[in-house]
Amino acid sequence: MIANKAIEQMTRDEMSALQLKRLQKQVNWALEKSAYYYKVFSAAGINKDTIQSLDDIRKIPFTTPDDLEQVSAFDLLTLPISAVLRISRQGGKRTFKKIYTSGDLAYQIEMLTRVLVAHGINKSTVVGLLGESSDSRLMDVQYALENIGATVLLLGTDKENIKELITDFRIDVLISDFLQVTKLIVLLQAMGISTEKLYLPEVICMEEGVLNPNKNYIEQRLKTRNTIIYNSPSMGCAGSLFSCQEGNGFHVQEDYFYPEIVAFGSDEIITDSHTVGELVLTALAAEAMPVFRYRTGQAVMHIDKPCDCGRTLLRVATPTEYEANAGNSASY
Repeated sequence: MIANKAIEQMTRDEMSALQLKRLQKQVNWALEKSAYYYKVFSAAGINKDTIQSLDDIRKIPFTTPDDLEQVSAFDLLTLPISAVLRISRQGGKRTFKKIYTSGDLAYQIEMLTRVLVAHGINKSTVVGLLGESSDSRLMDVQYALENIGATVLLLGTDKENIKELITDFRIDVLISDFLQVTKLIVLLQAMGISTEKLYLPEVICMEEGVLNPNKNYIEQRLKTRNTIIYNSPSMGCAGSLFSCQEGNGFHVQEDYFYPEIVAFGSDEIITDSHTVGELVLTALAAEAMPVFRYRTGQAVMHIDKPCDCGRTLLRVATPTEYEANAGNSASY
């Protein structure tokens, strides 16, 4: 199923035109409002007329995790606190303070709505949310689910709460992260609850990487299907990439994030399909904290074959995923 056909099935020319328009607006916004990017852009000779084509994005310096860790959130912030709707702290090994406007939250909920619909979630679906209520990602997922009309089961992290709800109600999809799901497996075992008696067809994990070795472990222990939604703490949202349900790889939400694949350790842009590089993302609609050309550290390759799901959004895959599903060798 496709939630937003106008975007998810947009032609390449239409998408490129939309991306250019949003990129130009984003650059001008950051130049005017962000103390950090005003300094970075000025040093690189970037002004409001620099971006005339999508190729001009290469004139913008890369942003690294170290850059974002060292800069104050207030230097990235483009608006006064009075215009802010939410503040959160995200990340595992690297943590980032993220600030959101109502517009930021609106596009994040729109992205997640597309992701959830792609997973077959609808008004008749019961979805369990496992994790802390302070998790900004889960808040956005809850809003997206309620927007769809799905039934939301708030499991939290309390053991008795989880035990009672997960056994009393039939859950079609569980959404959490690998750590919380692994804890759930241990909890079920300790309570003597057989996973084979649970009706749990799918587990969706929001993760900071596009590849995690725990995926197979979860599928084997819970007898379920496990897919990943890419969560970038530095970008402050989940769903910029999401697993395609009809084939291998991830779709990129290109109307909100401009993707590039760059050779590791250099600024060389990789244009050939099936050649591994580092995923670089630029926010195209961020209001509070825009981020440009962020080096995610994720190793992916571009898949140029049309996707069976009907989406025209760019598709990328990890090297191991591509080799396992396509039987081809990756180029490094």
